[in-house]
Amino acid sequence: MALTGCEPTGAGGLDAITVAVTTGKRATDELKREGYDVRWISCAGKAEDAGVTDKGSPRPVSAVGVDCEGRTGGGGKIIIFGRITGISGQACVQGRITAKVDGRTVFVVSVLGDCSRASSGGAGGPTPPVGRSGSPSCSPSGRGVSAPPTPSGVPGK
Repeated sequence: MALTGCEPTGAGGLDAITVAVTTGKRATDELKREGYDVRWISCAGKAEDAGVTDKGSPRPVSAVGVDCEGRTGGGGKIIIFGRITGISGQACVQGRITAKVDGRTVFVVSVLGDCSRASSGGAGGPTPPVGRSGSPSCSPSGRGVSAPPTPSGVPGK
C-alpha cells in the first residue's frame, strides 16, 4: 500500500498516518464480514491540535479525525468517518467510527478490530462493537495523510 504522508504528529501521541492506514484496514475487514465486496478504500487522517505545554513544546496528539471513501465491487459508494482516540498496533482502533454504503449506515462502533491481537503492547481481550445503527488529504498544517485506493475483490453484496 502506497502512502502520501505529511509531517508526523508529536512523539508519544497518535500518528495520523498509522491511524488512517489501520482504520482503513480494519473497516475493510468489518465491511467484508458484513458481506460487502470492497473494491477499494482510501483513508486520510488529520491530527487534532493538542496545543503546547507551558514550555512551548507540542503536546502528544490524543485524537485523529479520519475520513475514508471507497467503492464496492458493484460500484456502490463507501464512506467511513470518525474520531480515533486510541490504537493498538495494527489490530484495532478506538473512538467513534461510522461506515456507510450507498448512504445506508452499515455500522457505528467504538472499537474496530480485535484489540487482543495488538502487536504493540495492547492489553486485554477483544471489545465487541457497540451501537450498530440503522475527507481530507494533506492539510495546510501538514498534519493530514492520504492513502490511495487499493484493489481487493471478495464476492459479496
